[in-house]
Amino acid sequence: MGKQGKSKATSKGAQRPAPYQKKAKVEVSFDTGVKPSKTEDKPKTSNGKAKKDKESSKPSKAQQPKENKEKAPKVSPPKLTKSDKGKGKSVVRPTFGPSTFIVIAGSYEKLLYGLEGSYPDGSTVPVLEPIFIFPAHLACVKAVAASPGGKWLATGSEDEFVKVWDLRRRKEVGSLSQHTGSITSLHFPTPSHLLTTSVDSTLSLFRTSDWSLLKSLKGHSGRVNHVDVHPTGRVALSVGKDQTLKMWDLMRGRGAASLPLGSEAELVKFSQKGTHFAVLFPRKIQIYSLTLKLLYTLETKSRFNHLLFHLLPASTEDGEETEVLCVGTEKGVVEIYRITLGEEEESEEEEDDDEDIEKDTKGKGAELERIATLVGHTNRVKAISSLPFLAPTSTGDVRKTIILTTVSSDGLINVYDLCAATADSEKGEENKVEPVASYDTKGTRLTCVYLADGQDGTKEIKVKEEEVSESEDEGEDIYGSEQASDDDDDGMEVEFEDEEEEEIEGEEE
Repeated sequence: MGKQGKSKATSKGAQRPAPYQKKAKVEVSFDTGVKPSKTEDKPKTSNGKAKKDKESSKPSKAQQPKENKEKAPKVSPPKLTKSDKGKGKSVVRPTFGPSTFIVIAGSYEKLLYGLEGSYPDGSTVPVLEPIFIFPAHLACVKAVAASPGGKWLATGSEDEFVKVWDLRRRKEVGSLSQHTGSITSLHFPTPSHLLTTSVDSTLSLFRTSDWSLLKSLKGHSGRVNHVDVHPTGRVALSVGKDQTLKMWDLMRGRGAASLPLGSEAELVKFSQKGTHFAVLFPRKIQIYSLTLKLLYTLETKSRFNHLLFHLLPASTEDGEETEVLCVGTEKGVVEIYRITLGEEEESEEEEDDDEDIEKDTKGKGAELERIATLVGHTNRVKAISSLPFLAPTSTGDVRKTIILTTVSSDGLINVYDLCAATADSEKGEENKVEPVASYDTKGTRLTCVYLADGQDGTKEIKVKEEEVSESEDEGEDIYGSEQASDDDDDGMEVEFEDEEEEEIEGEEE
């Protein structure tokens, strides 16, 4: 009820809420190993022998090597960063970033690109190597997203399907057919949940453990352009063709608030701190507080295409993180702004119209200073994505940085070191920064991009990471029916519950 249809009809899938049969196979083979028959037997026999050893305390000679191989990553942590320059940084890596990163990009030509980025031994410059290039959909790929940790990959297309892939095993898992129109955006609020939007005016929340539909959110009167989730995972914001910004309570599965914007917005993004968010229009960007107060308006004569917030690591131990706003433009560059928020002051003139509020708050509620410009494209920047990472230094150590990738209509996929790009920002002059790595798709019209967590090179570490990811996916379901709703069932469809919204829309008409 309310769940997405299956891509293939089955006779034994009635008891399972999954939309396709392939999930069960992935779970079984995934727990036992990467290779099919041989690796399936080894973990079973080793586990069986391990139980006998506890009783008899006489392990066999053949058993000991197998157990040592499985425990190797735990006993010797330096092996996790064997290719890294800083041997003493193995404790830092899991808390900030992986050893490799993966760039996933979609295109008008239906192609899906997967590039693995890494730093060769003795080099401070990353290299990009293609790991897959294939037609993923029957129509243009409109959106891509990866789950935290880099296990699941979701792609959305004009063919109305959301396809799910196991990014680590590089295999297709299945398709979600809940929506009846083109997919517009995808977002993983947690490793175990996927939120999707479509031109059919709905938002859908799926659970990755069985890919069942938890909620179908209705409130927009037309196409939903984009959705983003607060860092806490409890609240989501969406914008659409109806020229409104809607706030959703994901725990209860219902609308919480609505704000008329006056024109159609294309994208909405929360800051990483969760204290404010930005709404992108074709020729302006508005920054709001969580109380929906307008803090700043950034305008352009050209066009804005994409944006994201990021916190840059402190340059010193006693320093503070710097928040930046990265904006992809029609001019083929990415503009980097330093954000400084002022204290929000209450005023008696809050009921003024939008134009008066914009004039009063611009430059007061927040300050934006342009500190860098990322160049390297000859056509408009379509999308950008970022990822925390540990990059090697020339002294053999590692440093915290932010990897940022861009895609353009010129067919280039560029990678930038965001911390290095903003290193000279203290001088107050505009810096033009070239990419540290680039991949040419030779004319492909790229539409979307996402930076996913990579993994270390050894198979032992890959298996360990997959086991950890499985445990995360099977963890607590924060959007489950017991917590998320009072009396609605799984797969429910919820209308937007905001009485004030109808009155506002009625006045506009």
